[in-house]
Amino acid sequence: MEQYILTLIAADVGFIPHPSQVEAFFAMLTKSHHFRIIADQSCQQGLRITKPSGRFRSPTNLFTGDTLPISIPVLDHVKIDRIVDIARAVEGLRNYNLLASGEWTAEKRPLVLLTTDKVPYADSYLCQASCHVRPELVSTSCWNKFLSPNGPSVPPFGEACKDESRVGIFSHPWTGNLIQVPDAGCSRFWIEFEFGKFLLPKMSDSLDVLQPTMIAEIEQCFGTRLTQGWRFN
Repeated sequence: MEQYILTLIAADVGFIPHPSQVEAFFAMLTKSHHFRIIADQSCQQGLRITKPSGRFRSPTNLFTGDTLPISIPVLDHVKIDRIVDIARAVEGLRNYNLLASGEWTAEKRPLVLLTTDKVPYADSYLCQASCHVRPELVSTSCWNKFLSPNGPSVPPFGEACKDESRVGIFSHPWTGNLIQVPDAGCSRFWIEFEFGKFLLPKMSDSLDVLQPTMIAEIEQCFGTRLTQGWRFN
């Protein structure tokens, strides 16, 4: 099973949040929705930004040691100490990821996660909450070829796409069946909630799994409509 990541996709493909809105979003998560940011563990690194550095690296063949003829962008990683520093940190950036490692207690969880046996997961939910901004439209569809190898052809999540790709194409995380979501095919801005491995949300045939009140508050925070999707890692 791949790692499930819930996505909230800006339905307005040209929408880019103001830095103050990004800061307000993380403040809302911690204050109104009891998300506890963790920054003192090796795998829980708190608030930070990743952004293109302008540098590239060329990997080597593990067997021959030869340099492969491809270039992989190198990201800069910048730690942020406080939520009130977010707006200043992302001011002027057109391509970045703002990430926060933390957890929800079982009592304050924003959705219900199940184990592979479809048993509700009872412990605290470790989660990485993040906002993503891109200078151009990218695909926000997610077709899992491991679940459904003969499905439709769509650009992989995060790759460049055309603005007419407005309908999001997703495979159902449990069954692999096709789910189409209007206004979820591409965007320049989306939010992610990344949970632990081997956990999937309790759901029917819809990808709308997050608490409706939470969705409404996030939409109010950004002043734009969001659609729910998912991707795997």
